Amino acid sequence: MTDSNARDRLDEKHRKNREQRIESIKHWVRYIRENPPGKWGEQQNTVINSQLEAARKSGVSAEQYRRVERAGDARERDRNAEDDGE
Repeated sequence: MTDSNARDRLDEKHRKNREQRIESIKHWVRYIRENPPGKWGEQQNTVINSQLEAARKSGVSAEQYRRVERAGDARERDRNAEDDGE
């Protein structure tokens, strides 16, 4: 038996995280529209390069990553089907 309150809290956390990500994207879009590429281009390169470096250092192979991603997608589909009463 699952704790529905725990699931509700987790769903709420996911909703808030998604809203924060969307707000961050909107902020970045405003920033690049209001500033020339010479200003934000280097910043964007820094972010992307640091993400690539972190991914390389993680020790996770591309196949391992895809396997985890597929498992997460399947879990999400199961969860949505559950919510839809299937």
